[in-house]
Amino acid sequence: MKSVVEQHTPAVTRSTAIKHSAAIQIENSISLLQRRAWNVLLANAYDHLATREVHSIKVQHLVEVLGFQSKNERYLKDALKALAGCTVEWNILRKDGTKRWGVTALLAQAEIENGLCTYAYSPVLRRRLHNPNMYAKISLSIQKRFNSKHALALYELCLDYLFDARSYGETPYIPVTTYRRLMGLEDDTYGDFKRLNQRVIKEPVEEINDVTDLSVRVEYERRSRRVVALKFRIWCSVELSEKAETQPVLFPDETTVPPLVADLIEAGLPKEEAAKIYQQGFDYVNPGKGAHRTDFVRYVSEKIDLFQRKQDEGALRNPVGFLLEAIREDYTNLEYDARERARQRKVVNQDMDTLTREKGQLEAARDAAIEAVCERMMSEDPELAESTLRELLAENSFSKAYVSRDRTAFENYRERPALTGAINHKLRAEYADRFLPIQRKYRKRLEELEQKIAVLEAE
Repeated sequence: MKSVVEQHTPAVTRSTAIKHSAAIQIENSISLLQRRAWNVLLANAYDHLATREVHSIKVQHLVEVLGFQSKNERYLKDALKALAGCTVEWNILRKDGTKRWGVTALLAQAEIENGLCTYAYSPVLRRRLHNPNMYAKISLSIQKRFNSKHALALYELCLDYLFDARSYGETPYIPVTTYRRLMGLEDDTYGDFKRLNQRVIKEPVEEINDVTDLSVRVEYERRSRRVVALKFRIWCSVELSEKAETQPVLFPDETTVPPLVADLIEAGLPKEEAAKIYQQGFDYVNPGKGAHRTDFVRYVSEKIDLFQRKQDEGALRNPVGFLLEAIREDYTNLEYDARERARQRKVVNQDMDTLTREKGQLEAARDAAIEAVCERMMSEDPELAESTLRELLAENSFSKAYVSRDRTAFENYRERPALTGAINHKLRAEYADRFLPIQRKYRKRLEELEQKIAVLEAE
């Protein structure tokens, strides 16, 4: 008679792991292979979490789903056994509003014998994983494409905050210290933010954008010019085919609907018609209409705005027909244009203020650095200080009114602002080479800001 384990050795039938949000928001101390394996094991066991304590999967199937190329079974065994001894803290971001789960092992046990992997979860964890109230679907096919454990961990986090109905989501601002925990970094790993940003933020974001159906952008929260928190914005418009990446399937379900299609559906259009409009773009518009337009999303948004105003006025007998006709025939919406221009002008003004403020801060920093060099020259070389002051007085007799005879040239320079500015000007002119490093340091960024300001002024 076969044992209970031997009776249940199916291949993984689920293509996704339904993963509790709290199980995504863990201290990422596990390796890339271990995280992949845990997702595969969860997908394999999910349908039987409520009825079975022990689950099993053939090693051959596990290797296939993992995309594990190595024939070194010992490496795979070590990776799986490590999960049983891996204790992590869950629900770090507290997305579900509850207290943290505390700490738990990812697996209660795991063994590989005679080509079969058997494993189990603790009773509490098994109940938590089954029928989660907040979860993300992790594609077992897509997870094979990752080369970095940080990228896979961030990918799962982004999926957890993706709002399916709108194909858009955003994480809360995550303190840098918390993000380090989510990525499993020791205190002395990537201690400076520049290296952390490159290796554990930017590179994972680039990998996600390259190998998945998500588009991710990071935003930084700064305090006193220091980055203290991160936010990730997530978009999903096309689902990558699991069989052929070159043949994407256009939003086959609600999890991949682009915002424009969602807006059209919300306005009352059938999904098929909304998808057709999205796919065809300006080819959907009658020839000769909308020929001067370049931004199709804005074009359609304008028609939806017109449609909504007409509908609010009760002037539409056939709302859907009106919206379709408005898109095809480029119905004019002058009020929308005026509002958009006002909104864009407001954005331009805000950007202008930001750039102008940043330029002023850079110029102030540059000038302060130059003044510090001047003061050092005057303090360290009394002879230079005396000769510079004499030259100034010879050139400008009015400066004598600010000179105290009982003080040294440097003391007069430091204590009399009228002398300070004039002497600094002379030093910069006569010893220009000493200030070149400072000028070079700030020149490029100031030129960039000036160019951006000029572009905004021309709009």
